[in-house]
Order: sequence, then C-alpha cells, then structure tokens
Amino acid sequence: MVVQEIHRPPAPFLRYVDQVVGTNHPGIEYKFSQGVLTDLDVDVVHVLDANLDLLLGTSGETPLHRLLAVLALTRNLRRHRIALVRTIDETTCRVERHTLSRLACRLLDKSTSIFIAADTSLVSRGSSRARVIPHPHFRERFDGYPRGEQVRGRMLIIAPGSELSDDAISLLALPSVATVPGLTLRLAGTASGPLRKSIQSAMARSRSTLSARFERISDGASVQEFDAAELVLLPKARSSADLQTLFLALSLERPVLTPRTDLTMSIANSVGHGWLFLSEGSLTAQTIDGTFAALRESDRARQPDLTGRSLAATRDAYAALFRSAASATHPN
Repeated sequence: MVVQEIHRPPAPFLRYVDQVVGTNHPGIEYKFSQGVLTDLDVDVVHVLDANLDLLLGTSGETPLHRLLAVLALTRNLRRHRIALVRTIDETTCRVERHTLSRLACRLLDKSTSIFIAADTSLVSRGSSRARVIPHPHFRERFDGYPRGEQVRGRMLIIAPGSELSDDAISLLALPSVATVPGLTLRLAGTASGPLRKSIQSAMARSRSTLSARFERISDGASVQEFDAAELVLLPKARSSADLQTLFLALSLERPVLTPRTDLTMSIANSVGHGWLFLSEGSLTAQTIDGTFAALRESDRARQPDLTGRSLAATRDAYAALFRSAASATHPN
C-alpha cells in the first residue's frame, strides 16, 4: 500500500508528519510531496488541512481557480480509486464567503474518505467519517538531550522550527504590567521584519524583562528553552502546530497558559490538574497574575497524565486508518 503525504519528509526539526510516519508498519510505503498530486499510482493521499493549498496548487488563487483545482483532484481520486484522508483542526472550520469557495469546500468534503481529528471536540465536520487520533507526547523523543535549569518567573513564547506569530506583540508588556515580582518574557523563533522590529523596540525599553532568540529553533534548542521556562504562553491553540507546541511543553513537564476553547478544556481535563491553565479570551496581566498564583500553589502531579498518547501508538493508529481507507476504495 502506498500513502502519499502532502508534507515534507521527516527531518531533524519536529513536525506534524513525525507523528504519522513510523518504521514499524510493513506493507506501507510512504511518499512525500509538497505539491499537486501527479503520481496517481498511490492508494491513499493524506493531507493536513493547512497544506490543502499545496495539494490543490491554489495558494493565492481566485475562488474559480480553487474550484477547478478541486474538480481536477476529485476526478483523479475517483478515477484512480485513491482514498483522500484529511487531518483537520480548528482552523479548518472557517466560513467561506464566496459561493464558488463554498462549493469547492463541499465537493472536497464529499470526496474525503476519512477526517482525522486530535480530539472529539473537533469531529463535527463530516462526523460520520471522522476518527479521533489523540495528539502524541514526545517524552521518548528527547531522551538523552541535555537538560537545563528552570528560571523562576520566566514566561516563554516559542515557535519551534518556525516563525513567531504576530499575536506575540500584544504580550510584550506583560512582565511590566503584571504584579507578580520578577517576571520575564522570553521569545524564541524566527520573526518577520515588522514583528522583529516590534520585539526589538520593546526590548530596548525593557531590556531586563524581555529577551529573544531570533533563529530557527532546533529540537535541542527547544528543550533548553522549555526547561528554562516556569510557564509557557500559547496565545492560541487552534492549529496542529499550536498543539505540537502545547504537547512539547507538557512532554517536558512545563505548564501552559492558553485561551479556553472546547479543545483546550478537553485536553486540560485529560492531562490533569495544574498543567494546562485556561484564560477567558486573550492573555492579560490579570490572567498572568492569577495563573502564577494558582501555579505556585498547585498540588499537581509530578508529570501531566499523557496516557494513551505515545508516539508509537499514534503512528499505529494512523497506519490502521490508512489501511482501512485503502480497503474501502479497493474492495476485494
């Protein structure tokens, strides 16, 4: 069985594909592409919805072009009996304004064999064809990595292997306006020109409370940054990349503060008290004060409960799902 991943191959920088592709699944060959499907001799095409434009070749195109691309893809899927498997997250459920865009979404949904979601709170889209595969932890992946010491009062915003979000701008003043003594904010990741300038200007005004590491953060560097943090700030937890950051922090036994959604409430309940703190709306100084008070008084367990989230189990679940999807399109 051949599975086409619309993603780059696994590499030293941890990415979503690392929770999908394993080495212990005989009979499955994985291929990788970040473009339009041209190899039609495959059984399953698997795409993270954030990469749909790569599969369709429609980044920046008009609604008409997107519709035509969807028609071409769905025709090939049907003609060559290829199963389309999509991993969805909270960014998937956007409302398209243009009639042609809505039609393209409906056609794409209809042609999808299976939707994969990381949590039951996300399965309403195509619910009869939705399957839940919990997001894995990464404890074993970091065995043997050098570990660092925690810095009391340090808050961390990090984009491992990618670019910091503009959401960070609104959080730069937190150390100076919160009342908890000794707070500092650390930012780690690449940053675009305007965002970098905003951060550097804020650092010039508050050098003692702000610091930044403007580079692509490797896995080893990520471990060091998480270890030094007392609290990880996640301005939003909607995309697969956001969830990876959340579970990286929990895997390294660092608590996280993020806005309350159905998804984050579900995760908070599963990992146990005192590991995932939820704010009502955006992160504010008042939220920071309340979170540090609760964090330092917490009687949480030594580790978050990540039962059922091993990387091996997650990869096995994906492999089983791919086999099921392929069997449905190639009945004996």
